[in-house]
Amino acid sequence: MASAVKAVAWSGLLGAAGALGCAAWAARKTTSPIYRRRYDIVPLAISDDAIELRATKRTLAPGQFGLQLSAGGHPAVIGPVISSCHGKVTRRLLYRPANLSLGSRGRWSGIVSVDPSSAAADVVEIFVETTLGPAPAWMIDRGTHRWAIHVHGQGSARAQTLRGVETASRMGLSSLVVSYRNDGEGPRSRDARSHLGESEWLDLEAALRFIAARGGTECVMFGWSLGATLALNTVQRSSLAEMIKGLVMVAPVLVWEDVMRANARHQRCPQFLGSLVARLLVLNGFSRLAGLEGPLKVCGPDWDRFHGALSVPVLILHNRNDWSVPFETSARFAQAHNGRVELVEFDCAGHTQEWNFDPVGWDLAVRRWYENWFPSGRAEEQAAADSE
Repeated sequence: MASAVKAVAWSGLLGAAGALGCAAWAARKTTSPIYRRRYDIVPLAISDDAIELRATKRTLAPGQFGLQLSAGGHPAVIGPVISSCHGKVTRRLLYRPANLSLGSRGRWSGIVSVDPSSAAADVVEIFVETTLGPAPAWMIDRGTHRWAIHVHGQGSARAQTLRGVETASRMGLSSLVVSYRNDGEGPRSRDARSHLGESEWLDLEAALRFIAARGGTECVMFGWSLGATLALNTVQRSSLAEMIKGLVMVAPVLVWEDVMRANARHQRCPQFLGSLVARLLVLNGFSRLAGLEGPLKVCGPDWDRFHGALSVPVLILHNRNDWSVPFETSARFAQAHNGRVELVEFDCAGHTQEWNFDPVGWDLAVRRWYENWFPSGRAEEQAAADSE
């Protein structure tokens, strides 16, 4: 009997240790600032204006996408589907980079340009001084008092936000496209890990100081995925929050437990593993197992976003089939802040690919929201058009 009890006890300990090990592995993946990319798409045929690919859920998706090449450089820009049959799809080739060939390997992406001049010809590279050091940024200064700050998501780069920069320019806003700590371009913290918005928002506060020094008095933040989390944290915590007059959020991370559960499901892991990670990150010992220099208290801020007051108007652009960041969380957030949050739904797939599915609808939704909350926007848009 004693040996049986001992066996059960050892089994329990081993099971608990295994669960903790799995949770630590999942936490390391969750706080990884840069993801490994799979370049698993190989062109089957290429002409001047068309490309043939193996038909998959991604390559059949309607809209406009980028094909990022493993060799680097500008992505190929893939347009609408022309035809599909026998497991192959032919799509319009809107831009063919010089290094695209039948031997190329690529990955499907929402990023259609890595060149900031594609969004504005007068863009310049600058550095924003943060508490950890200089963070590179692209700046388009139109001499206006109202700016847009564009914030990319986790594992992505500044180029992700270029889809929104062109819209901001049409609205007459100056733009600052920022990097932030541990994103591969910005300065590094000691642990060089993503803090899931709990420290990165300080770099947006530094960006606010930067535009204030150039005469900016107001700001609309465009946040993509984790970038939206940073923007919300800045609104709720920064001493400069009064400068922020509105938020445009694309597929925003609003509740980390929801996101971790969704990603666990996508990777065919038990969903409770996501919940476990979100709740264990508050513990100092567990956070160190995940490679972090200290605990991340993500659950409290998640609760505050829904139950605290929202001081600025918000536009959310999100698709119902987002496998990474659940649409349902955005819907709950909009309901919790009825009257302050407008949710525009897209019927597409993928994460942060709403613009790719319908760039015209995306642009119109942002501009209508802006004109509704900032009536002077029409005059600013006309001034921007006159300057082109």
